[in-house]
Amino acid sequence: MWSRNKLTERLKLEFPIFQAPMAKFTTPELAAAVSNAGGLGALGMWGLSAEDVITRIEGFREQSSGSLNVNYPLWKAPGDLTGVGLPMRECVQKLYDEKKLGPIPTPSASPGKLDPEHLEVLIEVKPEVISFHFGLPDQKIVDELKAAGIYILCSATTVSEAKFLEASGVDCVIAQGIEAGGHRGTFSDVDISMQSGLFSLLPQVVDAVNLPVIAAGGISDGRTMAAALMLGASGVLVGTAFLRCGEAKVPDAHRLALSNAQEASTILTNLISGVHARFIKNRLIEELQKPGVKPLPFPAQYSLTLPLGETGDKEFTDLLSGQSVALTREMSAADLVHTLAEETGKCLNSF
Repeated sequence: MWSRNKLTERLKLEFPIFQAPMAKFTTPELAAAVSNAGGLGALGMWGLSAEDVITRIEGFREQSSGSLNVNYPLWKAPGDLTGVGLPMRECVQKLYDEKKLGPIPTPSASPGKLDPEHLEVLIEVKPEVISFHFGLPDQKIVDELKAAGIYILCSATTVSEAKFLEASGVDCVIAQGIEAGGHRGTFSDVDISMQSGLFSLLPQVVDAVNLPVIAAGGISDGRTMAAALMLGASGVLVGTAFLRCGEAKVPDAHRLALSNAQEASTILTNLISGVHARFIKNRLIEELQKPGVKPLPFPAQYSLTLPLGETGDKEFTDLLSGQSVALTREMSAADLVHTLAEETGKCLNSF
Protein backbone atom coordinates (compact mmCIF):
# COMPACT_ATOMS: atom_id res chain seq x y z
CA MET A 1 0.00 0.00 0.00
CA TRP A 2 1.53 3.29 -1.12
CA SER A 3 0.35 5.19 1.97
CA ARG A 4 2.13 2.97 4.50
CA ASN A 5 5.82 3.16 5.39
CA LYS A 6 8.05 3.23 8.47
CA LEU A 7 7.24 6.91 9.09
CA THR A 8 3.47 6.45 9.03
CA GLU A 9 3.78 3.33 11.19
CA ARG A 10 5.94 5.14 13.75
CA LEU A 11 3.50 8.05 14.02
CA LYS A 12 0.32 5.95 13.62
CA LEU A 13 -0.86 7.74 10.49
CA GLU A 14 -3.15 6.44 7.77
CA PHE A 15 -1.63 8.77 5.17
CA PRO A 16 1.84 10.39 4.93
CA ILE A 17 0.24 13.86 4.90
CA PHE A 18 1.69 16.39 7.35
CA GLN A 19 -0.12 19.69 7.90
CA ALA A 20 2.38 22.56 8.16
CA PRO A 21 2.37 24.31 11.57
CA MET A 22 1.99 27.83 10.11
CA ALA A 23 2.13 29.74 13.41
CA LYS A 24 -0.85 32.08 13.85
CA PHE A 25 -2.94 30.42 11.14
CA THR A 26 -3.22 27.02 12.81
CA THR A 27 -5.89 26.14 15.34
CA PRO A 28 -6.59 23.09 17.49
CA GLU A 29 -9.64 22.54 15.26
CA LEU A 30 -7.50 22.40 12.13
CA ALA A 31 -4.87 20.12 13.64
CA ALA A 32 -7.51 17.79 15.09
CA ALA A 33 -9.39 17.57 11.79
CA VAL A 34 -6.19 16.58 9.96
CA SER A 35 -5.20 13.97 12.53
CA ASN A 36 -8.72 12.54 12.69
CA ALA A 37 -8.67 12.20 8.89
CA GLY A 38 -5.48 10.13 9.02
CA GLY A 39 -2.74 12.72 8.58
CA LEU A 40 -0.58 14.54 11.14
CA GLY A 41 -2.04 17.77 12.50
CA ALA A 42 0.29 20.50 13.73
CA LEU A 43 0.23 23.54 15.97
CA GLY A 44 2.66 26.44 15.70
CA MET A 45 3.98 27.81 19.00
CA TRP A 46 5.46 31.07 17.68
CA GLY A 47 6.18 33.36 20.64
CA LEU A 48 3.67 31.69 22.98
CA SER A 49 3.97 31.28 26.74
CA ALA A 50 4.24 27.82 28.27
CA GLU A 51 0.65 28.21 29.54
CA ASP A 52 -0.56 29.02 26.02
CA VAL A 53 1.23 25.92 24.71
CA ILE A 54 -0.64 23.77 27.23
CA THR A 55 -3.95 25.39 26.27
CA ARG A 56 -3.42 24.75 22.56
CA ILE A 57 -2.38 21.14 23.08
CA GLU A 58 -5.32 20.51 25.43
CA GLY A 59 -7.61 22.02 22.79
CA PHE A 60 -6.31 19.47 20.31
CA ARG A 61 -6.60 16.54 22.74
CA GLU A 62 -10.25 17.42 23.42
CA GLN A 63 -10.99 16.88 19.74
CA SER A 64 -8.59 14.14 18.68
CA SER A 65 -6.78 11.10 20.01
CA GLY A 66 -4.44 11.16 17.05
CA SER A 67 -0.81 12.20 16.82
CA LEU A 68 0.20 15.87 17.05
CA ASN A 69 3.17 17.89 15.84
CA VAL A 70 4.14 20.88 18.01
CA ASN A 71 6.39 23.36 16.20
CA TYR A 72 8.96 25.79 17.56
CA PRO A 73 10.68 28.37 15.34
CA LEU A 74 14.00 29.42 16.86
CA TRP A 75 15.80 32.75 16.50
CA LYS A 76 18.13 35.03 18.42
CA ALA A 77 17.00 38.34 19.89
CA PRO A 78 18.11 41.14 17.52
CA GLY A 79 19.59 43.22 20.35
CA ASP A 80 19.46 46.99 20.73
CA LEU A 81 17.40 48.49 17.89
CA THR A 82 18.04 52.13 18.75
CA GLY A 83 18.68 53.99 15.52
CA VAL A 84 18.44 50.81 13.43
CA GLY A 85 16.57 50.85 10.13
CA LEU A 86 15.65 54.53 10.02
CA PRO A 87 14.97 54.56 6.23
CA MET A 88 12.61 51.61 6.69
CA ARG A 89 10.87 53.30 9.60
CA GLU A 90 10.32 56.43 7.51
CA CYS A 91 8.95 54.33 4.67
CA VAL A 92 6.54 52.45 6.92
CA GLN A 93 5.44 55.65 8.69
CA LYS A 94 4.14 57.01 5.37
CA LEU A 95 1.92 53.94 5.07
CA TYR A 96 0.75 54.38 8.67
CA ASP A 97 -0.14 57.98 7.84
CA GLU A 98 -2.13 56.85 4.83
CA LYS A 99 -4.09 54.35 6.94
CA LYS A 100 -4.41 56.84 9.83
CA LEU A 101 -2.65 54.52 12.29
CA GLY A 102 -0.61 57.20 14.03
CA PRO A 103 3.10 56.85 14.86
CA ILE A 104 4.79 53.55 14.10
CA PRO A 105 5.48 51.45 17.21
CA THR A 106 8.94 51.23 18.69
CA PRO A 107 10.48 48.16 17.03
CA SER A 108 10.78 45.24 19.39
CA ALA A 109 11.46 41.52 19.32
CA SER A 110 12.06 38.79 21.86
CA PRO A 111 14.08 35.65 21.11
CA GLY A 112 12.40 32.53 19.82
CA LYS A 113 13.61 29.70 21.99
CA LEU A 114 12.65 26.56 23.83
CA ASP A 115 13.37 27.62 27.40
CA PRO A 116 13.34 25.40 30.53
CA GLU A 117 9.69 26.21 31.28
CA HIS A 118 8.62 25.13 27.79
CA LEU A 119 10.83 22.06 27.96
CA GLU A 120 9.22 21.01 31.24
CA VAL A 121 5.76 21.35 29.69
CA LEU A 122 6.71 19.34 26.62
CA ILE A 123 8.26 16.53 28.63
CA GLU A 124 5.08 16.40 30.70
CA VAL A 125 2.46 16.50 27.93
CA LYS A 126 4.58 14.52 25.44
CA PRO A 127 3.29 15.51 22.01
CA GLU A 128 4.09 12.72 19.58
CA VAL A 129 6.20 15.05 17.42
CA ILE A 130 8.14 18.26 17.97
CA SER A 131 9.45 20.10 14.92
CA PHE A 132 11.87 23.00 14.64
CA HIS A 133 12.39 25.77 12.09
CA PHE A 134 15.54 27.89 11.65
CA GLY A 135 17.68 25.11 13.14
CA LEU A 136 17.77 23.15 16.38
CA PRO A 137 17.94 24.11 20.06
CA ASP A 138 20.93 23.08 22.18
CA GLN A 139 21.91 19.44 21.80
CA LYS A 140 21.01 18.78 25.43
CA ILE A 141 17.40 19.78 24.71
CA VAL A 142 17.25 17.57 21.63
CA ASP A 143 18.58 14.65 23.68
CA GLU A 144 16.04 15.24 26.48
CA LEU A 145 13.12 15.32 24.06
CA LYS A 146 14.27 12.13 22.35
CA ALA A 147 14.76 10.44 25.72
CA ALA A 148 11.11 11.27 26.48
CA GLY A 149 10.09 9.35 23.36
CA ILE A 150 9.22 12.43 21.31
CA TYR A 151 9.88 12.25 17.56
CA ILE A 152 12.01 15.16 16.27
CA LEU A 153 11.64 16.88 12.89
CA CYS A 154 13.53 19.88 11.53
CA SER A 155 13.57 21.81 8.25
CA ALA A 156 16.55 21.85 5.90
CA THR A 157 16.94 23.94 2.76
CA THR A 158 20.22 22.37 1.60
CA VAL A 159 21.90 18.97 1.63
CA SER A 160 24.52 20.20 4.10
CA GLU A 161 21.81 21.35 6.50
CA ALA A 162 20.15 17.93 6.21
CA LYS A 163 23.44 16.19 7.03
CA PHE A 164 23.93 18.44 10.06
CA LEU A 165 20.44 17.59 11.31
CA GLU A 166 21.11 13.88 10.95
CA ALA A 167 24.37 14.22 12.90
CA SER A 168 22.48 16.12 15.60
CA GLY A 169 20.08 13.26 16.17
CA VAL A 170 16.82 14.30 14.51
CA ASP A 171 14.50 11.46 13.53
CA CYS A 172 13.33 12.92 10.24
CA VAL A 173 14.33 15.78 7.90
CA ILE A 174 11.94 18.16 6.18
CA ALA A 175 13.38 19.11 2.79
CA GLN A 176 12.02 22.61 2.14
CA GLY A 177 12.12 23.67 -1.49
CA ILE A 178 12.19 27.26 -2.66
CA GLU A 179 8.52 26.97 -3.72
CA ALA A 180 7.34 26.75 -0.12
CA GLY A 181 5.16 29.38 1.46
CA GLY A 182 6.15 30.94 4.73
CA HIS A 183 9.62 31.51 6.08
CA ARG A 184 12.69 29.78 4.75
CA GLY A 185 14.00 27.32 7.34
CA THR A 186 17.60 28.19 6.50
CA PHE A 187 20.04 28.11 9.41
CA SER A 188 23.41 27.94 7.61
CA ASP A 189 23.43 31.41 6.00
CA VAL A 190 23.35 29.95 2.48
CA ASP A 191 22.50 32.61 -0.08
CA ILE A 192 18.81 32.61 -0.99
CA SER A 193 19.65 32.57 -4.71
CA MET A 194 21.50 29.26 -4.25
CA GLN A 195 18.63 27.40 -2.58
CA SER A 196 16.96 24.72 -4.68
CA GLY A 197 13.46 23.90 -5.81
CA LEU A 198 11.94 20.90 -4.10
CA PHE A 199 12.25 18.42 -6.95
CA SER A 200 15.97 19.17 -7.23
CA LEU A 201 16.60 19.27 -3.48
CA LEU A 202 14.50 16.28 -2.45
CA PRO A 203 16.31 13.37 -4.18
CA GLN A 204 19.67 14.81 -3.17
CA VAL A 205 18.62 14.95 0.50
CA VAL A 206 17.15 11.45 0.27
CA ASP A 207 20.50 10.18 -1.03
CA ALA A 208 22.52 12.10 1.55
CA VAL A 209 20.87 10.98 4.81
CA ASN A 210 19.74 7.68 6.30
CA LEU A 211 16.54 9.16 7.69
CA PRO A 212 12.97 9.52 6.45
CA VAL A 213 12.56 12.73 4.45
CA ILE A 214 9.39 14.84 4.26
CA ALA A 215 8.93 16.97 1.14
CA ALA A 216 7.82 20.59 1.59
CA GLY A 217 7.15 23.20 -1.08
CA GLY A 218 4.50 23.31 -3.80
CA ILE A 219 2.62 20.20 -2.62
CA SER A 220 -0.99 21.06 -3.37
CA ASP A 221 -2.67 18.10 -5.07
CA GLY A 222 -2.26 14.40 -5.76
CA ARG A 223 0.06 14.94 -8.70
CA THR A 224 2.61 16.91 -6.69
CA MET A 225 2.31 14.54 -3.73
CA ALA A 226 2.81 11.48 -5.93
CA ALA A 227 5.82 13.09 -7.58
CA ALA A 228 7.41 13.76 -4.17
CA LEU A 229 6.86 10.16 -3.06
CA MET A 230 8.37 8.86 -6.30
CA LEU A 231 11.45 10.99 -5.65
CA GLY A 232 11.96 9.26 -2.33
CA ALA A 233 9.94 11.26 0.19
CA SER A 234 8.36 9.33 3.05
CA GLY A 235 5.73 12.03 3.47
CA VAL A 236 4.70 15.51 2.37
CA LEU A 237 4.26 18.73 4.32
CA VAL A 238 1.27 20.73 3.07
CA GLY A 239 0.84 24.36 4.06
CA THR A 240 -0.88 26.76 1.66
CA ALA A 241 -3.57 24.24 0.68
CA PHE A 242 -4.64 24.00 4.34
CA LEU A 243 -4.92 27.80 4.57
CA ARG A 244 -7.99 27.49 2.34
CA CYS A 245 -9.72 25.24 4.88
CA GLY A 246 -12.38 26.75 7.11
CA GLU A 247 -10.65 25.48 10.26
CA ALA A 248 -7.60 27.68 9.60
CA LYS A 249 -7.48 31.10 11.25
CA VAL A 250 -6.97 33.16 8.10
CA PRO A 251 -8.24 36.76 7.75
CA ASP A 252 -10.81 37.44 5.03
CA ALA A 253 -8.35 39.61 3.09
CA HIS A 254 -5.83 36.76 3.04
CA ARG A 255 -8.45 34.21 1.96
CA LEU A 256 -9.52 36.45 -0.89
CA ALA A 257 -5.93 36.86 -2.06
CA LEU A 258 -5.36 33.09 -1.96
CA SER A 259 -8.47 32.42 -4.03
CA ASN A 260 -7.45 34.94 -6.70
CA ALA A 261 -3.71 34.16 -6.89
CA GLN A 262 -2.05 32.90 -10.07
CA GLU A 263 1.21 31.05 -10.79
CA ALA A 264 3.24 34.28 -10.82
CA SER A 265 1.61 35.95 -7.82
CA THR A 266 4.18 35.13 -5.13
CA ILE A 267 7.55 36.61 -4.27
CA LEU A 268 10.37 35.79 -1.85
CA THR A 269 11.24 38.80 0.26
CA ASN A 270 12.69 39.72 3.64
CA LEU A 271 10.86 43.07 3.73
CA ILE A 272 7.84 41.88 5.72
CA SER A 273 9.47 40.07 8.64
CA GLY A 274 13.23 40.57 8.33
CA VAL A 275 14.07 37.13 6.87
CA HIS A 276 13.06 35.64 3.55
CA ALA A 277 9.57 34.27 3.25
CA ARG A 278 7.17 33.79 0.34
CA PHE A 279 4.15 36.06 0.05
CA ILE A 280 1.55 37.02 -2.50
CA LYS A 281 2.90 40.30 -3.80
CA ASN A 282 0.84 43.35 -2.90
CA ARG A 283 1.26 47.07 -2.47
CA LEU A 284 2.93 46.72 0.94
CA ILE A 285 5.82 44.83 -0.62
CA GLU A 286 6.01 47.21 -3.56
CA GLU A 287 6.17 50.24 -1.25
CA LEU A 288 8.99 48.71 0.80
CA GLN A 289 11.07 47.82 -2.28
CA LYS A 290 12.95 51.12 -2.38
CA PRO A 291 16.69 51.65 -2.88
CA GLY A 292 18.55 51.89 0.40
CA VAL A 293 15.60 50.64 2.46
CA LYS A 294 16.55 47.48 4.36
CA PRO A 295 14.38 45.56 6.84
CA LEU A 296 15.00 45.56 10.55
CA PRO A 297 16.37 42.30 12.00
CA PHE A 298 13.91 39.42 12.25
CA PRO A 299 11.35 39.51 13.76
CA ALA A 300 11.48 43.20 14.70
CA GLN A 301 10.42 44.11 11.16
CA TYR A 302 7.13 42.37 11.85
CA SER A 303 6.38 44.79 14.69
CA LEU A 304 6.21 47.51 12.02
CA THR A 305 4.35 45.69 9.25
CA LEU A 306 1.77 43.53 11.03
CA PRO A 307 -0.36 46.46 12.31
CA LEU A 308 -0.96 47.47 8.70
CA GLY A 309 -2.56 44.10 8.01
CA GLU A 310 -4.86 44.51 11.00
CA THR A 311 -6.71 47.17 8.99
CA GLY A 312 -8.20 44.36 6.90
CA ASP A 313 -6.80 45.74 3.65
CA LYS A 314 -5.29 42.90 1.59
CA GLU A 315 -2.88 45.36 -0.03
CA PHE A 316 -1.24 45.85 3.38
CA THR A 317 -1.54 42.31 4.78
CA ASP A 318 1.26 39.74 5.06
CA LEU A 319 -0.15 37.27 2.52
CA LEU A 320 2.00 34.21 3.17
CA SER A 321 1.64 31.69 0.34
CA GLY A 322 3.48 29.01 -1.59
CA GLN A 323 4.07 29.05 -5.35
CA SER A 324 1.38 26.45 -6.10
CA VAL A 325 -1.39 28.55 -4.57
CA ALA A 326 -3.34 28.55 -7.85
CA LEU A 327 -3.73 24.77 -7.54
CA THR A 328 -5.29 24.93 -4.08
CA ARG A 329 -8.99 24.46 -3.41
CA GLU A 330 -11.45 25.57 -0.77
CA MET A 331 -12.68 22.63 1.32
CA SER A 332 -12.64 21.28 4.85
CA ALA A 333 -9.40 19.94 6.30
CA ALA A 334 -10.71 16.36 6.41
CA ASP A 335 -11.87 16.59 2.81
CA LEU A 336 -8.46 17.91 1.78
CA VAL A 337 -6.64 15.00 3.44
CA HIS A 338 -8.95 12.47 1.78
CA THR A 339 -8.80 14.24 -1.59
CA LEU A 340 -5.00 14.33 -1.56
CA ALA A 341 -4.87 10.66 -0.63
CA GLU A 342 -7.35 9.64 -3.32
CA GLU A 343 -5.63 11.69 -6.03
CA THR A 344 -2.20 10.41 -5.04
CA GLY A 345 -3.33 6.81 -5.13
CA LYS A 346 -4.76 7.26 -8.63
CA CYS A 347 -1.55 8.87 -9.84
CA LEU A 348 0.69 6.15 -8.43
CA ASN A 349 -1.55 3.34 -9.65
CA SER A 350 -1.55 4.74 -13.18
CA PHE A 351 2.11 3.81 -13.72
